[in-house]
Amino acid sequence: MAYPTFLRSQSGPKRSALGRSVLGTALGALMLGGCATNGEPERPELGAAPDLPVHLSEPRDFVASAAYWGGIYEQDPTNAEAAARYARGLRHLGSLTQALSVLSQANALHPNDAAILTEYGKTLAASSKPDQASALLAKAAVLNPTDWTILSAAGVALDEMGEHDRAKDQYNLALRLAPDHPTILTNLGLSHALSGDLDAAETTLRRAVANPSAGAHSRQNLSLVLGLKGDFEEAERLARADLPPSLATNNITTIRSMLAQPALWQEMEALDAPVDTSWQNSGPTP
Repeated sequence: MAYPTFLRSQSGPKRSALGRSVLGTALGALMLGGCATNGEPERPELGAAPDLPVHLSEPRDFVASAAYWGGIYEQDPTNAEAAARYARGLRHLGSLTQALSVLSQANALHPNDAAILTEYGKTLAASSKPDQASALLAKAAVLNPTDWTILSAAGVALDEMGEHDRAKDQYNLALRLAPDHPTILTNLGLSHALSGDLDAAETTLRRAVANPSAGAHSRQNLSLVLGLKGDFEEAERLARADLPPSLATNNITTIRSMLAQPALWQEMEALDAPVDTSWQNSGPTP
């Protein structure tokens, strides 16, 4: 299958937005099974980045973690560590509004705390507020330049803004700190896909999946890209690694159906049409 022009070329703002729409629809299909990851939200939010607990006694389960840090936070709302960890637990549980409320207050009290800025930025990105997220994550990266999760999250925010080249720069910086980390590679692979380069997306996602620590998130995104390239057999095989067979088959069928919509491709081809600039030389209109 020869995939459309928009999936082969670099994208401008309109093309990028349409590409995100197509990939978002397909990604939604693949995530219907609610694949379990290690707890971090999946793209287009923040990827599957693990954070190590501050204390060995901290529960690794996110429900227990939110309760643990929430109790400390309620006793002392000025405790910066408790606020950041409590908000992180809330984010993992999908309670983004509550997490943002905690972080807004904590940031007012501790405007230069790297942990709070990091979590605030990640939660804003997860809340589809990439502009605000990008600014906070940039500040957090200066304060904590060795945390690769900040750079990876910043890349996700930039991808959401359509700034795919800048996003890739962030992922590559993150890879310097954590070489071949599957989370970063997965985010980088999706960035390639969003900017229209499915071949680079496939290559990068295969690197992610080759890592023994890669999980369902990486495999399902590779499945998505393979499906968009028309390699439905391998796409379904990967989907079946984490999903019930009937759901995996349904996901691939959904992608097939989406790719067969002529109206969608006509809209994409229209984006490739030359722009009429004759009006620029027509002189002033009386």
